[in-house]
Amino acid sequence: MNEQQKIEEVKLFLDRENYENAIAVLENCIEESSEELIYYWYLGLVYLLQKNEELAQEVWLSVFLQGSLEEIQQWTIELISFLEIKIQENITDQKLDNAKIIYQAIFIIDSDYENPELLDNLVEALSLFASALSFKKEYKSASEAYLDALKLKSNHAISWHSLALTYYKLEQYCEAEEAIQKAIEHDNSSAQNYHVLGLILEKTEKISLAIEAYLKVIKQDPNFIDAYNRLGDIYLQQEKADKAVNIYESALKIFPENYFILNQLALSYKSLGKSSMASLYFGYAEYSRSQHQSALKYFEEFHSTELGDPDFYVTLLQCYFRCDEAIAAIKLSEKALSLFPDNLILKRFNQVILPVLYHYPEEIDFYRQRFQILLTQLIEETQLDTPEKQEEFIKSLGLITNFHLGYQGRNDVNIQIQYANYVSEMVQKICPQWCQPKIFRSPVNNRKIRVGYISSRFHSLGMLYFNWVKYCDKTKFEVYLYDLSGKENNKLLEYQKLFKQYSDHTTFISSKPELNNLAQIISDDQLDILIIPEIGMDHIYSTISCLRLASIQCTTWAHPVTSGSSCIDYFLSSDLMEPSNGQEHYSETLVRLPNLGFSLPSVIVPILNKQRSDFQLRDDAIVYLCCQSLFKYLPQHDYIFAAIAKQSDSFQFVFLDPAHGKVVTEKFEKRLDRAFTDFGLDYRKYCVFLPRTNQEEFLMLNQLTDIFLDALSWSGGFTTRDAIACGLPVVTCPGEMMRARHSYAILQMLGVTETIAKTETEYIEIAVRLGLDHEWRQFIQKKIIANQNRLFDDRECVVALENFFKEVVQKHSQKAL
Repeated sequence: MNEQQKIEEVKLFLDRENYENAIAVLENCIEESSEELIYYWYLGLVYLLQKNEELAQEVWLSVFLQGSLEEIQQWTIELISFLEIKIQENITDQKLDNAKIIYQAIFIIDSDYENPELLDNLVEALSLFASALSFKKEYKSASEAYLDALKLKSNHAISWHSLALTYYKLEQYCEAEEAIQKAIEHDNSSAQNYHVLGLILEKTEKISLAIEAYLKVIKQDPNFIDAYNRLGDIYLQQEKADKAVNIYESALKIFPENYFILNQLALSYKSLGKSSMASLYFGYAEYSRSQHQSALKYFEEFHSTELGDPDFYVTLLQCYFRCDEAIAAIKLSEKALSLFPDNLILKRFNQVILPVLYHYPEEIDFYRQRFQILLTQLIEETQLDTPEKQEEFIKSLGLITNFHLGYQGRNDVNIQIQYANYVSEMVQKICPQWCQPKIFRSPVNNRKIRVGYISSRFHSLGMLYFNWVKYCDKTKFEVYLYDLSGKENNKLLEYQKLFKQYSDHTTFISSKPELNNLAQIISDDQLDILIIPEIGMDHIYSTISCLRLASIQCTTWAHPVTSGSSCIDYFLSSDLMEPSNGQEHYSETLVRLPNLGFSLPSVIVPILNKQRSDFQLRDDAIVYLCCQSLFKYLPQHDYIFAAIAKQSDSFQFVFLDPAHGKVVTEKFEKRLDRAFTDFGLDYRKYCVFLPRTNQEEFLMLNQLTDIFLDALSWSGGFTTRDAIACGLPVVTCPGEMMRARHSYAILQMLGVTETIAKTETEYIEIAVRLGLDHEWRQFIQKKIIANQNRLFDDRECVVALENFFKEVVQKHSQKAL
């Protein structure tokens, strides 16, 4: 056995703390090769780890006594180097007691020893170990570990800070105060240290000193939110509500949407007897956590005695929108405009008021006409002759979109063009540098084509076009992603990670980016093609659609409505979905990609571990799944559910609450009540409403139902895909526009066309037959299951998309020459 093998054997014994065997091996090695110093170094180390410091010194000294002064100096350096390595190894292996023992032994060898980096590593490891103990609420052990770290480095402010917090948890407040004062002594610039001091002083009832500590926190770090909260709470306890108001109002300038601060400010005003102001801030607090009905109650209390500023009316209008109170919103906006007639934001809010859910078909005509008239008026009255007006205009773009216009079941192309032209004209005045034509950065024949995607929803709607990126030919294309979800790189969801994996460049950007900064980031990448899928869904994309950030700009159907913008050149759609006159629905040039246009990823169907009773469904029912967002169902189609139900008492329909919550569900139930009553039925015997659920439970719900009923005015996309994955028969009736033809295209691609209706009457007949004819339903189910693989991971549309990219880039680059 050679020297290295013997040392490895010794290391193995050390790892197992089998010190006696290690000593036996080393003594035998020394007997055989007394000139090998490494054996002495290890033997002394073993004695040291046995906590026999005296024997360790004897072993090492026995070496030094044999050498000259020059050799002793050399051997000392070698021994210390050896021990430093062992310290680092023990730190890595989390054997911190051993590391500490070895470190302290070095000073016996050389009292002047210094290695700041090694010391920092050891102290940091001890501090992290102590933190882990504290996390497990083992505070006594944690305090001892922090003290161990401080024995090694008494000026380690972080350990003093953490020790103070540990004593605080142990309710040893005197020790805690001493420790935090030590932390401040070594780092008086840390706001965290003064914050902990304030907490401790509160516990020892030194309130005036605690106030001083919190004020120092705010002075050093104005963004330290808890310092404001603690100060405000102290003032409220001291019945100094006026001072609490001042503190919370200061905090609101930095944290304008923080629920706790808003709520505490409301309580402060309540303590002062200012009930109106209390109601106002209770309203803002509820609004900050999306409790819109509760917020409405408080805002209306305030408004019953006070007039608000423009921001108040904007917030109240937002509440009415989210509570689907269109009539109340109109009345409020008219009153607000009587007070602030030139306010552009209020004008835009007034113009765009649309119900989430319509009660009667006639309402659609009324609101649509109102929308168009006020849009024309808004365009005529908008003047951006001052910087303030320009800022107001940009703010108006960032507060509201035309999103709900698309759910009226009409062709929106003319309205969208009118609105986009308005935005474009105004944006050109404010930031003309982003509205100029883009030329190609270099001849495209000699390089990859640069394609960019910008989205806030790569993790969800991004599944539509994920395979465009995954299967992209990277020898010909370079893919750029601009992720506006606001998530950090280390907190990405599954599809965000996959998008990043398959792209060449990913840039993470704030969810509320500053327009010029965002435009600069994208423009700097000199894209050939920019794809903006979510125009109409979020405010930022409606604005971006009116800028020219790439030579060619496209949109597609994350929100399947035309942008109306002259800056969006192409709408990437599906040949199977588009009607023959599809181009009439778009301001962009319509691109009919093969099949669905998208290569949909397959669905992993979970193992079913729930029963129908978990979803309030009857075991003996034929269950129809009606899972579109309720605002996709137009009132003229409500009778269809009742007409189907009329054919059998065994039929049951299951609906899901929309994101707006119960307020919309309750209105939809009233519509169903009216429709079922017309057929002499009670809708409550047939209809079940479930809260929104996660994807896994939704797929289980699909497995427990019998038939998927598509919405006529806005067809299912992902929901139809999920139904197919679960083998559900899908009943659909394609409408006039692509957004009412998703399921139609999916069934065409599957070759399961038996359940595609040409009329509403036929739709009802197919749905009833599927419910009553068990054999036919099984036949359709088997056909769907046999063919469902046709739906997923389609490569034909990806190849066609890339051919389109190459052709259109070549075409536009030639025009630029």
